[in-house]
Amino acid sequence: MGIVNKLYIAGCWVLSLALPVNKKKVVFSSYYGRGYSDNPKAICEALRAADSDAELVWLVKNEKEAASLPEGVKPCPYGSARRVFALATAGVWVDNCRKYDRFKKKNQYYLQTWHGFPLKRIEKDAYDALGPEYEKGAKRDSAKIDLLLSNSGFCTETLRRCFWYDGEIAEYGSPRNDVFFKPDPHTDRKVREAFSLPADRKLVLYAPTFRADHSMDAYELDAKKLGEACEKRFGGKWTVLIRLHPNVAFQSEKLFAYDGETVVDATMYPDMQELLCGCDMLITDYSSSMFDFALSGKPCLRFALDIEDYKKDRNFYFTQEEMPFPLADSNEALAECVLQFNEASYQAVWKAFTEKNTFCEDGNAAKRCADWILEKIK
Repeated sequence: MGIVNKLYIAGCWVLSLALPVNKKKVVFSSYYGRGYSDNPKAICEALRAADSDAELVWLVKNEKEAASLPEGVKPCPYGSARRVFALATAGVWVDNCRKYDRFKKKNQYYLQTWHGFPLKRIEKDAYDALGPEYEKGAKRDSAKIDLLLSNSGFCTETLRRCFWYDGEIAEYGSPRNDVFFKPDPHTDRKVREAFSLPADRKLVLYAPTFRADHSMDAYELDAKKLGEACEKRFGGKWTVLIRLHPNVAFQSEKLFAYDGETVVDATMYPDMQELLCGCDMLITDYSSSMFDFALSGKPCLRFALDIEDYKKDRNFYFTQEEMPFPLADSNEALAECVLQFNEASYQAVWKAFTEKNTFCEDGNAAKRCADWILEKIK
């Protein structure tokens, strides 16, 4: 954003202070203008199901993201003056990332959902990677928050320590994870139909996170070998879906040989939780999606070639020994992990991890958030 545009947006904020607040208006944002997704989507769906008279507005960065919105949810351009006036007149803000807007009126409420159970160190705990400018904006954002969500005792403790925040934290669970407690066969069909795959096809999702240096060396997954191991261990026909992080999505075609049947590009699938629900196994490295997916009871494995290098960026909250998911550091080791997968042992280790970190996920997080919002806008 250029200096002229920054000054223009700042001027819009000043002018907007004189505008009245519409208590019924709820403005959502997910990952700085991404489409209908993540915790905000689940909360918005709960509000729609409540059949309230709330006015639902979603901040989007382009027409494609706007097209993802359901009926009754109005799009608003993220980097525009319209966004300023939408936020300035809303009764409630819902976001899963930091908001860097400077103003918030006393009769407005801000629900911050954040975006996952942390494996990598975040906020103050990752200060060396984020720096003083981030801290300045983060503190300004935290001062506006009225309710911060948590899905576990560990998360509550971490957020309290490192979020530059001393307000209310609610252990409601993660709204986006409610779907794992209410399986929907329609989602399985939708995911397979999106990739023109038969209904009985088993799916293993490879969803690694990105590297700060944008290196591609860590993504050397042998998808064919993985699919063959899944078929040998679990039976049936398997397809490997590849979903790269948005920051490196443009590299997808260069990294993998897609054939449309056994190896398929799922990078542009719009809803990660929906994709997780539709898959039968997850392979990731350092993504918090592993803690989401494990709630489904289905197998999650880790494939990581660069643990020591990655630790130099933000490091982890848990040692490799404390992690509840089998780890492979080569394609041969990953295939062996699949072939030797023991369901009973896997479930016991995951259960112990959730108990130790006092997870509070139960499938009702979105409704709790919707009830909190409806109470504020009455």
